[in-house]
Amino acid sequence: RPEMLTVFSYQVLRLLRDKTLLVWTLGFPIVLSFIFMVQFSNLEEAYEANPMSFGIVQDEAYRATPGLDALVERISADDADPHLIARVIHSTASEAEAAAKRGDTNGYLAVENGEPVLHVTQKGDVQESLRVLRVVMDSYAQTRAEHEALIEAGTPPEHVAALQAGHDFTQPVSVTPTPVKPATRYYFALLAFASGMGMTVAMIAVQGIMATSPLGARQTMAGLPRWKVLTATLAASWVCVLACLLIAFAFIATVVGVDFGPHLLLCLVAIGVASLMSSAAGAALGTFGRLGVGMVSAITCLLSLFTGLYGPGAQSLADSVERSTPLLAQANPLWQASRCFYGLLYYDSPEPFARSCAALLGMTCLFLTIALIRARRMNHEHL
Repeated sequence: RPEMLTVFSYQVLRLLRDKTLLVWTLGFPIVLSFIFMVQFSNLEEAYEANPMSFGIVQDEAYRATPGLDALVERISADDADPHLIARVIHSTASEAEAAAKRGDTNGYLAVENGEPVLHVTQKGDVQESLRVLRVVMDSYAQTRAEHEALIEAGTPPEHVAALQAGHDFTQPVSVTPTPVKPATRYYFALLAFASGMGMTVAMIAVQGIMATSPLGARQTMAGLPRWKVLTATLAASWVCVLACLLIAFAFIATVVGVDFGPHLLLCLVAIGVASLMSSAAGAALGTFGRLGVGMVSAITCLLSLFTGLYGPGAQSLADSVERSTPLLAQANPLWQASRCFYGLLYYDSPEPFARSCAALLGMTCLFLTIALIRARRMNHEHL
């Protein structure tokens, strides 16, 4: 054990002096997260629904429709949340249609045959607010049908009126335990990418103890068993990669301000498992002496394409692969690394997180087995 501790200490000092660790595993993720912070500073505003000019036909049919005027007031008031429309009052449908054709409004709402109907112009059809408005109107129509069914079933009208008065058609609902910002997915993919770049660190460390280099040849001829040298080297690589990822995680959480949810300690577990997997994968690649940093970086960049790191197009591609060939997506170690964080933030059950961690540990065992088998074969006499 003292010999393994000596090898471990030597490898840690060696890796800390290597620019690969500082540039690719620590510096690059921090620089990317800073770029993301600047690039996504207005991303939330792009997803917000801005009020659009919209006509309201306030005729006899409109006033006779229960709850409709209160709903329109709820979504058009200056302090409304969400503030969907800036209403323009019209007395007839023909007047509202003429205003829409002139471009004064993006459409109009009119009651036809007892039902509220949205008439939208081509310009209004691309507005983000319209999507929310359609959902609100669908909710209104569904609730109104339920109330009419209650009246037909003999429910007292005053009870139905109380239900109508207390119903909120625009009540915000969160489908996740904590609110999630649109940019959060990019930072999950970035952390997975950073763990993938950790393969370069382990690869360089393992290449240094293989007989393909003069120093590695001398270590091969030493009396210390190969598995001890490899284990100490792998442990040193993992500690260095883990430290870099923890620093990057702290930067993203504190400086960038990304909310990783209530399970912060389990996020650290995810980072530990992901860094262990990348170290084992780097150790396996390190037994192939001719592989360089550029090749491993290219592999990491390719795998990151299927985690959605490169923008909406990459996210659509990743989602498509996940739907059509889920096993292929799950075989991607960086996909599993990003899913560890997904499991903690998007689900109220620990099962998805545990499943991704188990997959990463299984990949770690596979990579370690490959590294040990090849390290035993690559002795000095063999070469």
